[in-house]
Amino acid sequence: MSIAAFDRIATNHQCLLSLPFREGSGIITRDVAKPNHQDIDLVGFPNWVRLDSGLGVLEFDGAGDYLECAAAKTADLNFTTEDYSITCWIYKEHSATSDMVIARYALDLDGWELYFYEPTPHHYLTLRHHHGSLGVDRTGCYSDDWPLATWCLLGITRSGAYPKHYRNGQELVVTYDVGGLGDPDTSNRDLVVGCRFSKDSDWFSGMMWDPRLWLGELSPLQMRTLFRMNAHWFGVN
Repeated sequence: MSIAAFDRIATNHQCLLSLPFREGSGIITRDVAKPNHQDIDLVGFPNWVRLDSGLGVLEFDGAGDYLECAAAKTADLNFTTEDYSITCWIYKEHSATSDMVIARYALDLDGWELYFYEPTPHHYLTLRHHHGSLGVDRTGCYSDDWPLATWCLLGITRSGAYPKHYRNGQELVVTYDVGGLGDPDTSNRDLVVGCRFSKDSDWFSGMMWDPRLWLGELSPLQMRTLFRMNAHWFGVN
């Protein structure tokens, strides 16, 4: 999809970051959303993979692969009181204690993070806000039963203290900390995809396509539409 075609989709007018991994090779990938965060660096050599459908995705080996973009270039992703949404096509290859999806944070201090946490037999997707200024260092919420070795579209929408979780356009049951999530403290941190804020652990293992960040809460209809627009690339109904 060209930048012009991207802009013709009304939902994309809210999009702050979109990484469709069009390059197919190299050590950078480019943001096609209007802010155009450049460049997103590939660290540890994530593998460029082409699916049978012809779509190009990135594969992370769970042992040091990740993406990063400097804090100074991603100040618009410093979510605090505002509504925001996250979407990403995910193929998680094996269970680990914690696998980071996307984040901009420092533990117990500031920012937000989205990651898989998998104490047997559970497969949680967890959204967590960090806010050292509130006395409670972090608050979070999670949904369960996320599959391994299966493509799915994950979605998060945050408006207030009780964010919603979606899988393949369908809203999920979510468990919250008491009182829901506090507002993240303002954060001057690098954006990371596939690793912890310290860039030394919690590596994602599996494949991703088009991690996106949105300003505002996407509606249930928008979530269903995003799923239907791209499900055919992944053989998902």
